[in-house]
Amino acid sequence: METPAELVRSPDFWFPDGTVVLQVQNTLYRIYRGLLASRSKVFEDTFSVPQPPEEDKIDGCPVVQLHDKAKDFTRFLKVLHNYGSYKSCPVSDFAELSSVLRLSDKYDVPVLRNGMIAILSDLYPTSMDEWDKREVPSGYTAHHHDHIPILNLALKLNIRPILPVVLYEICCRLGLDTIVLGKGRLINDPEYRRRCILGHSHLQLAQRHALRYLKREEGEGEECDDTATCDVERLRWISFDLGDDHLDPLVDANRTSWDAFGTCSTCHEAAKTTYQAGRQKLWNNLPSIFNLGTWEELLA
Repeated sequence: METPAELVRSPDFWFPDGTVVLQVQNTLYRIYRGLLASRSKVFEDTFSVPQPPEEDKIDGCPVVQLHDKAKDFTRFLKVLHNYGSYKSCPVSDFAELSSVLRLSDKYDVPVLRNGMIAILSDLYPTSMDEWDKREVPSGYTAHHHDHIPILNLALKLNIRPILPVVLYEICCRLGLDTIVLGKGRLINDPEYRRRCILGHSHLQLAQRHALRYLKREEGEGEECDDTATCDVERLRWISFDLGDDHLDPLVDANRTSWDAFGTCSTCHEAAKTTYQAGRQKLWNNLPSIFNLGTWEELLA
């Protein structure tokens, strides 16, 4: 059987000794049946059906038609054929990650699905220690406008542990206009749109509660070296924080701005301890803010 004119062979995945041809939209991929079957139960079952007659083959290979987008499938094959050999992240951005994750879920390829979820877990960690140390994986480019598509994908594929931090990032980085009006991105599930709106208010309140670290606790003045100077500095910082509209109540307690907190060492350490305790409490409550239960339940 000759390749119809309207079909094109993939420039990246047409191996002369391949054993099966996959047709995705108008693109043909000649690849190794054994490789796919060893990684995917779905492909193993697909290839177990009787082969078509000789006249329906291409270059002697059986043809299997798949109902995906060629762009997604090319990305999927790229990672599938090279997974484990990458020195950096196997996908470069959310578009590639989404393609690989969706198809690895559809075709039951656990090694790829778990690998993509691991990247998301680096971006949206489940402990405050990981949150403070988080870094974008080498070779991957993250954007704020990815948060809502990632939420939609996580809900669709039931990737629940990352949800609290995804929702937190949406509230803090995108704001209410984007959440409510969906400017450029829309939260597909109306229930999660509602949770984001309510969560945004909770986080605003948490940011105000975080100012407790600037309050002098009972008995603390007895240890203070210079109460007048320290109280003036506390008022200065209260004024500074109240004038900042940026929402981020989980901002790192080790932020460099602590160096500018000009109180005595006793008040300085007491403020940091109070601030860190408040941060940890907020982190512990983050799932419940978005009506997701507890961290333990999400990670079970």
